[in-house]
Amino acid sequence: MPITHSRRAVLALACAAALGAASPVFAQTAVAKQQTKVSFRLDWKPGGQHAPFYLGKERGFYAVEGIDLTIISGSGSSDSIKQLGAGAVDLALVDALVLVQGAEQKVPVKAVAAYYQRTPIVLISPKTKPLTDPQQLTHGAKIGSKRASATSQGLTALLAVNKIDPKSVNLVDIGFGVQPLLVGQVDALMGFTMNEAIEAESVGMPVNELLIANYGVNAYGLTIATSDKFLKDHPELVRAFIRATRKAVEASVADSNTANQAVAKSVSEVDVARENKVLAKTAPFWSVQGKPLTSFGSQTAAGWQQTIETAKRVGLVEEAPKLADVLAEGFAQ
Repeated sequence: MPITHSRRAVLALACAAALGAASPVFAQTAVAKQQTKVSFRLDWKPGGQHAPFYLGKERGFYAVEGIDLTIISGSGSSDSIKQLGAGAVDLALVDALVLVQGAEQKVPVKAVAAYYQRTPIVLISPKTKPLTDPQQLTHGAKIGSKRASATSQGLTALLAVNKIDPKSVNLVDIGFGVQPLLVGQVDALMGFTMNEAIEAESVGMPVNELLIANYGVNAYGLTIATSDKFLKDHPELVRAFIRATRKAVEASVADSNTANQAVAKSVSEVDVARENKVLAKTAPFWSVQGKPLTSFGSQTAAGWQQTIETAKRVGLVEEAPKLADVLAEGFAQ
């Protein structure tokens, strides 16, 4: 029986449907909009905590939203906010406390979504001699912290909200890394749950973690931020970026190994097994406590007011900025 034009059309549609079902990438890119180039700067070198951006790009989540995404390695939130203010990048990961500092300095940058709903800063101590309560810091233990770092600011906040005089704590100025803890130079040190804690355990030291967010330090962690100009010129593009990122976060939690393989394809010397641990410890910070991952990105005026108050308490700002100077509402719906 000869194949008619109508039968060819039906067969073509059937093949396309089969390909779409077999390949999520095909299904995504098949309906991709006209692409707009968007540059996105990370807060630090790429790792498991950044896997959603790489997986989202690989699977076409950004492309289907009309975004041709370029991911740029970072060197700290302070550099990121400067890049945003100067218009050198379109969007970036910026620590919420740094954003508050920027607002005081009139840098025209705002948060459009919370990347971490809480700060992931922890006090790390050996499980053989754990520090499990902030008041133990006044008992003579040597506490390591890098001066002027985000973790040092976290320690200052922890002491302030728990009414501990910094003079009663034996502080030791150290560099980055966990070596001072491993060799006994300090009894505990400040770090991030998805970084230093994993680093210490990977070399054979089981650790106890005291999460400062559980002891009164109420502040957002990383945020997705952009400049006032980009926000004014491309509001729908910002919404599209957050939608795609939320989808990528959900996919990364569902399959962390594939997500980190996507990072490894773009970045050399990535240890996928290690980054799987990083992603697992990062995932709880992506959603509002007690809510599903669909809450990713949510930010509230109350949450930002607490963040601003924390920044002032720590001494990062003299004058508390207005909410409207740090928060762009309605973009992470």
